[in-house]
Amino acid sequence: MRRAIVILALSLVVPSGAFAASVAAEKPRVEVAFVLDTTGSMGGLIEGAKRRIWSIARRIAEGQPRPDLRIALVAYRDQGDEYVTRVFDMTADMDELYGHLASFQAGGGGDTPEHVSAALSAAVHEVSWSRGKALRVIFLVGDAPPHVDYQDGLDYRRHAREARQRGIGVETIECGSDPETARIWQEIASLGGGHFARIDSSGGMPAQITPMDAELARLNGELAATVVASGTAPERARTHAKLASRAAMPTPMAAEAASYFASGGRLAEKDLVDLTAADQEKELEALRRAPQQAPAALSGKGQAEALAYLQRQKERRQQIQARIAELQKQRDAHSSRSGEERKDGFDEQVIRSLKARAEAVGVRY
Repeated sequence: MRRAIVILALSLVVPSGAFAASVAAEKPRVEVAFVLDTTGSMGGLIEGAKRRIWSIARRIAEGQPRPDLRIALVAYRDQGDEYVTRVFDMTADMDELYGHLASFQAGGGGDTPEHVSAALSAAVHEVSWSRGKALRVIFLVGDAPPHVDYQDGLDYRRHAREARQRGIGVETIECGSDPETARIWQEIASLGGGHFARIDSSGGMPAQITPMDAELARLNGELAATVVASGTAPERARTHAKLASRAAMPTPMAAEAASYFASGGRLAEKDLVDLTAADQEKELEALRRAPQQAPAALSGKGQAEALAYLQRQKERRQQIQARIAELQKQRDAHSSRSGEERKDGFDEQVIRSLKARAEAVGVRY
């Protein structure tokens, strides 16, 4: 059976942009990079990660003070496969991240070992880790040991040490129970200043279906509809495409996404509803000088009418977010009663490890 590995990299970073800069500067920095082996045997974990990515992001972002979160993805396979590594760099845009992750398919493979050294090298050197004070962690999750017979200059031991030297801890999670994988994962964790853990071969992330999902999915679409995005025509088009994709998600994923955005995640770039009333006035004045960037929802509205409309959208958003928060509590309670929450699953291991490290950068859970 095809063996495989997943690496995840997490660290903490401040997002950029005029709409978030003043707030972001005061927050802890959070970056999350998931580096996934996408060979044949990783299908269960990859599909589980697609279902749970919004839940993982929400739970990471629930720290106090709320950290700014960016996530990267590195897909990898082995020599002779369609690709060895494929890097999607850090982003604060969870819709973009979900789109990349949704494109991952398990395939390829043949022998047992994978090119772990190439994956670790990409995680350390090709992902844009932030500088300065931050929590940085790589999670290596897999079920097969690395190739050690390639003469390409890549070495998992060296890359684990490089990660630690750069202030990136390395946590390892074995997917399955192969003794050789366990031995090397323990070695990598030791070199990277992290810990070793084990999950089952499917990743321990069964699909969660609850009575609250349908309403949460509906509210996910309603929440997206409260966005009033400005910017250039191409920027607005990209925002509308992301919002449409979010509203069309399968019900279980839409339920998870609703809870992520209700808990404080930014709904869209250049969203006028997010701004304070004073900043909205400034933006509306700027739009008078650049009417081609004005959202369609504000077309033909004067300053006072536009401000009133944005205030109604904000109030509606707050009502939707409050209802989502209530439903999420019910959903969590239902999952706990029914035994659907796995304390030994991939997502739980990620959250547990991050919580243990978060106090170093002033984040409490």
